[in-house]
Amino acid sequence: MVFRNIVVVGAGGKLGAPLFQTLLQSNEPKFTVTALIRSSSSYTLPEGVDQNRAKLAKVDFDDQPGLVNVLRGQDAIIFAFGAGPDLIPTSKTLIDAAIEAGVERVIPSEFGNDEIPLTEPLFGNKQVVQKILQEAASQGKITYTLIRNGPWFDLGFTLALGFDIQARTATLYDNGDRKFHTTTVPSICRAITSLLADSSQSVNKVVHIHDFFITQLDVLKVTEEITGSKFAITKVDTNEMAKSAMEGLSRGEFIPQNIFGAIRASVWGEKSAARWDENDDSAALGLGDADLAKEISKIAVLSK
Repeated sequence: MVFRNIVVVGAGGKLGAPLFQTLLQSNEPKFTVTALIRSSSSYTLPEGVDQNRAKLAKVDFDDQPGLVNVLRGQDAIIFAFGAGPDLIPTSKTLIDAAIEAGVERVIPSEFGNDEIPLTEPLFGNKQVVQKILQEAASQGKITYTLIRNGPWFDLGFTLALGFDIQARTATLYDNGDRKFHTTTVPSICRAITSLLADSSQSVNKVVHIHDFFITQLDVLKVTEEITGSKFAITKVDTNEMAKSAMEGLSRGEFIPQNIFGAIRASVWGEKSAARWDENDDSAALGLGDADLAKEISKIAVLSK
């Protein structure tokens, strides 16, 4: 079954904006895409979009009848907003409205790693949203798809992966030799497009995708070749980083050092949340043609 009428919540964000454009650029199938925004938002549709296929709906999220009215006739709704403190109430409000409106599929705000205890203080709210969807799905009210893609390769190249091209520095976690899955934002958008074009393959499932299954050392080698420079290396012990982050988070210290410490340790530690079977869902969703050198070259150009 093809889902043609799509709602994107968070269409102005780092994932939502390119996703909105990718869906509109699809010709087979052709989607009608609605950006659902709060009535207080200043977001406007991108210039030059096909007004017959791109829609804008402003509504007060406390107005349940208004949300239901907007969602009626839609096939799927995608949550492309972050996992902040409002994730649970916002997601529940939208899920309830989607069920009442007869929406078939919810793709919630996942787009990250698998769940492990280390990151539960940060992303336990995602698990609550999952349980809400699982309960609704068990009653036949709606279906869902969860997408796991590992760290974002392009947008997270410096902050997550640890490579600063401008400064010619790299942070390696332990020895930098543990493999992890990682995906670019355009590929995440392509995978979502494929899921919507054939919705039957992902009913109430967790879908895993990737562009690359690599190590930090792989990335370092290619990055140094492209830049023609040797990078200064700093090594970080993931066990010590995880311990420090968890102690801080347990004290309620949700500061960048603890947040990113827990996330990085969860990716590059011994029990990685971004390491699964390499034969995941990527090929079935049209991924597998990414070139590591080309992607790093794009990042290098933007870093100048």
